[in-house]
Amino acid sequence: MSTLWLIIQREFVSNILTSRFMIGIIVCLLSIVVAVFVQVEDYEKRLAGYNTAVREAETEVKDWVLYSKIKPKAHRKPNPLSIFNVGTENTGANTVTVELGKPIFEFNFPIWAAPTQKRGSDNPFLAMFLTVDVVFIFKFVLSALAILFAYNTISGEREDGTLKLVLSNAIPRDTIVFGKYLGGMLSLFPIVLVSLIVALLIAFSSPVIAFDGNDILHIVVIFGVSLLYVSTWYLLGLLLSVWTKQAATTLILSMFIWVILTSVHSNVVAFAVEKFPPYPVKSEMTLIQPAADVWEQFKKERDAYQIQRGYDDLQRSIIWEPGASSTGVGHGSFSGGYFLTESYSVTNVAQADTSIFQEILDYQEQLRVEYTGKAEKILKEPAEAREKNSKFADALSRISFADTYHFAVSAIAGTDRQRYNDFIESSRDYKRQIVEYLKDKKAFSSRAWFSNDKGNAELTDLPVFAHKRFSISESLSRASMDILILLAWNIVLFMAAYVSFLRYDLS
Repeated sequence: MSTLWLIIQREFVSNILTSRFMIGIIVCLLSIVVAVFVQVEDYEKRLAGYNTAVREAETEVKDWVLYSKIKPKAHRKPNPLSIFNVGTENTGANTVTVELGKPIFEFNFPIWAAPTQKRGSDNPFLAMFLTVDVVFIFKFVLSALAILFAYNTISGEREDGTLKLVLSNAIPRDTIVFGKYLGGMLSLFPIVLVSLIVALLIAFSSPVIAFDGNDILHIVVIFGVSLLYVSTWYLLGLLLSVWTKQAATTLILSMFIWVILTSVHSNVVAFAVEKFPPYPVKSEMTLIQPAADVWEQFKKERDAYQIQRGYDDLQRSIIWEPGASSTGVGHGSFSGGYFLTESYSVTNVAQADTSIFQEILDYQEQLRVEYTGKAEKILKEPAEAREKNSKFADALSRISFADTYHFAVSAIAGTDRQRYNDFIESSRDYKRQIVEYLKDKKAFSSRAWFSNDKGNAELTDLPVFAHKRFSISESLSRASMDILILLAWNIVLFMAAYVSFLRYDLS
C-alpha cells in the first residue's frame, strides 16, 4: 500500500507542478465563467417570459364567458439545471394552446394558427452561442486535459529512462498502472470540482435561481458522471501511452482520436442518418389534405346525426316563444385545413327553447374531439418518424463516449430530447383532462356553451397544466444505459492498459 501511495503522490505532484495544470485550470475556469454568465442571463430571460405568459393565461381565463371559447395553455417551465446543460431548452415550443377542434402536433415549417408556439428569438447565431455550457466545456476541454495528463505516463518515462529504473525494483506492474491512474485522476479532480463550484457560485448570485435539494442531488450526479467521463479519456491516453514507445506519437494518436470522437463522429452520424433515414419521413405538406379529409368525414357524420334527429337545419331544433322579434342561429367556422372549430349564437336566446339544440351540440362537440384525435394521429407521423431516426442516430453516436457523456448528463439534467417530447405528450394529456372536465360539467350540452344569458360558464375549477419534475431516481433510470456504457469503457480501457503493461517490453 505504501508503494502504491508513493506512485500516486509522485504522479499527482508531477502533474500539478507542470504548466499543463495551470493552463488547464485557467482555461477551464475562464470558459466556465463566461458560459455560466451567459446561461444564467438566458435562464433569467426565459423564466421572465414564462412568468409573463402564465400571468397572461390566468387573465385570459377571466374573459371566457362561454365553455366553447376556452383555450387553456400548457407552458414549458425553464429548467434551472439548463445552466449546466442547456440541451433542448432553447429549441421547440414553449407553449401549447389547447383547443378541442385543433390537433396538437409539430411541423418543421410555419403553419397558420399552429397549436405550438415558441417564445423568444429564433436567431440561429444566438442559439449556436447559447449551446456553450458547463457540460460542453467539460466534454471538450476536460477530455483534452485528461489526454495531456496521460499521454506521457508510460511512453514519456520510457524515453526519460525513469520507467526502466522503476521496473528494476520489486514493484508489481499492476501497482504501477493503478497508481498512475489514481494519481492522474487525483490531478484532474480539483479542476472538475473547482469548475463546478465556480459555476454554482455564479448561479447562486442570480436572484431568480434557487436550487432545492432535488436539484443539488442532480448536480452531484452530474459531477460524478463528469469524473467518470474524464476517467475514460485518461485511461485511453494511458493505454495509448503503453502501446506506443514515444510520447509524441502517443499525443498525436490521442488527439486524432479525440477530434474524431468529440467532433467528427457525431456530425458524420447525424449527416448520414439525415441523408439516408432508416425511417422515411413523409412530407409534412402532403399530410394537410388527409387531415382535411378527416374533417370532411366529421361533417358528414355530424350532418347524418342531425338528419337522423329530424333536423336538416340546426335552426329548426330551436323553438322561440310567440312574438319573438327575430329568430335565427349564427354560425362561425374557423378552419386551417388541419383543424375545424365552430361557434354558435342564438338570436333572442332568452325567448328560445334550446334543449334539443343543446343535445345536438353535445353529440357534435364530443364527436369533434374524437375526430381531432384522428387528425392528430396523421399529423404527428413526421415527428414520430424523425424521433425514430434521432434515436437511431443516438444509438450510433454512443460508440463515442463523448456523445454518451452528453446523453447521460442531458438525461440527468432533464434537458434531453425525451424530456421535451414528454412536455408535448403532457400537453396532450392536459387536453384529455380538459375534455373530461367539460364532460363532467356537462358543458357540451350546457346553455353556457353558446350563450351566457343565464350565467357565465363556471370555470373556477378549470384544471391548470402541471409542470412535472423528475426525482433523482427517475433521472438516473433514464441515464442508466449511458452511465453503464461509460463505466464499461472505463473497465475495458483499464483492463487493456493493465494487460498491455504486464506484457510491456522495455527493449
